[in-house]
Amino acid sequence: MKKNTLRRIAVVLAALAVLTTAAVARAADDRAAGALHGNRFFTEVGLVTGFGYSTVSEGDYLPVPIIVHLGADLRRWFPSPANTRGVLTAFLEPQVNPVFGYDASFEAGASIGLKYRYPVTDTLSVYGLLSTGFLFITGDTVDQADGFNFSHAAGVGVNIHLMPGAALDLGFRVRHVSNADIRDPNCGIDTYFGTVGFMIAF
Repeated sequence: MKKNTLRRIAVVLAALAVLTTAAVARAADDRAAGALHGNRFFTEVGLVTGFGYSTVSEGDYLPVPIIVHLGADLRRWFPSPANTRGVLTAFLEPQVNPVFGYDASFEAGASIGLKYRYPVTDTLSVYGLLSTGFLFITGDTVDQADGFNFSHAAGVGVNIHLMPGAALDLGFRVRHVSNADIRDPNCGIDTYFGTVGFMIAF
């Protein structure tokens, strides 16, 4: 991997670490999710990483997601019945993902989506999500053109509440990347992700 690429990844990782540290420090004063507090636009903030697996003609394609999750509770605009336990959020996920395997490269982009979270117990919630967005990839493969691509994902997971307003996030996602035939080649890359993250709910 080129020195410039390593430098960019290091800067992004450092920025995400600062963001996460600030969020965790603030979490101690916040209550658990379930109701809107104050006038915050984002009611859920988190950092998600993990490991992805897919293959291309040249070999393994192994992205490591580094995702900032920013969610807004839709009850602010679409009130739900008072006895509804689940929470529907719209989210934004900017990301920079180092890629390993047959070649060292990276991905960068952002997705928007919907996530529905349902509390099973006081300490455990389950969720499902759908997202779409764009992704720039630098990998050189005969299967997919580099540069601008579209990204679509579906996922499920659990939140294990560690303290009021803070939870460990464990999930599984399936992602499809292609460019809608804007450029050739366009065979697409399908990737399976196991994810782990830390979520703060306001």
